[in-house]
Amino acid sequence: MACSRLLGNSCGISNSKCLFAIVRDEPRHCSYTKRYVPYEKNHQPMRKTLTFLAIILFFSSCSNQKNDLDNYNLKGKVWKVQETNFKAVEKFGKLTTEDKDYSGHSYYEFNEYGNLKEYRSLDREGKTKWNNIFTYNENNVRTETTTFENDKIDNKQISTIEGNNVIEIKSYDNEGNLTDTYKYDYNGSSITSGIILNKKGKTTATFENEYSGGQLKRQIVKDSLGKLDYEQKYQRNDNNDIVAYTYSNPRDTIKNTYRHKYDYDDKNNWIKRYDFDKKGKIENIIVRNIIYYDDELKERNLEDFVGMWFVMDDNDWIEFRKDKKYDSGYNSRVKESGVWEIDNEQRIITFRADDPNDSKKYKFDFEGYQLVLYTIDGKEKMRLSKR
Repeated sequence: MACSRLLGNSCGISNSKCLFAIVRDEPRHCSYTKRYVPYEKNHQPMRKTLTFLAIILFFSSCSNQKNDLDNYNLKGKVWKVQETNFKAVEKFGKLTTEDKDYSGHSYYEFNEYGNLKEYRSLDREGKTKWNNIFTYNENNVRTETTTFENDKIDNKQISTIEGNNVIEIKSYDNEGNLTDTYKYDYNGSSITSGIILNKKGKTTATFENEYSGGQLKRQIVKDSLGKLDYEQKYQRNDNNDIVAYTYSNPRDTIKNTYRHKYDYDDKNNWIKRYDFDKKGKIENIIVRNIIYYDDELKERNLEDFVGMWFVMDDNDWIEFRKDKKYDSGYNSRVKESGVWEIDNEQRIITFRADDPNDSKKYKFDFEGYQLVLYTIDGKEKMRLSKR
């Protein structure tokens, strides 16, 4: 699947954008890799080799009219985004998360201008598998994307800029050898078509983009002989997030539609995405933790705490109730109960357990929708999130 950014514009998925040729991720962009990237079946985001698409994604700042926050359909002054991919099932009529999936976990960091500063592909434990570092010129147009694995350069993409539009991207391997070239045509600041060349300068694919309301609506990809390879169509909701993605391949008579629905925060950025397979069955739930530049200025109240919180990467939990009582436990077992209180000025939360010997006091902070508890001397004790 071509990443709309490589291929043109971001799909607005999340994830990031999908890679044109097919790769990436979010940029695999998104746990979509498996669907947006027909040539690659390993559910992996933003493939570090950026085969085809990935590149566009990373060079999404193709003009001075849009930044990466726009391309990712993110509102407000977003600083960091972490996406965690859970397997999902429907139980008693409710869509619920199960264990973490083996892939599809991502981290994004944006600079003060709203452009990607770094992207990381994460494993299940949250450790970096590989990462991309982005470089910009004085007009905030992306000039380079460098991919690292094990702290060594894996590949690099260098762009040619004309009138604040990226008109060409050359991709190099870790030894500095040219591997691919991507050339783009524009209508204003939108990529309307392009061509992909191999290291010998021969055409390997071409693509055409159609837009509606400034958003990518349809993408046609042709092979080196000019024959239709595959087609992608996107349907969006009123918030411009993709709710249906249709992939068709005339050669194999394949036509599949994948659907999505979302939960949003108070800035209308999605914090949960529900992914359904081609049969309409829930497949994954992507949980997003968004950190805004002004989060530290917020004063927290009761409603910010109330609910069921799970320790990251574990099944331990704490439930804060509106009556200021709490329970904590593991899986279905309650191990401790008591009352809780917060001191906003000191940023301290106190757990007064029914057994005084179990009472505790922690410093607290919020990082997006994660609650972080620290010992009084400032060492991180636990990180919790709602599921």
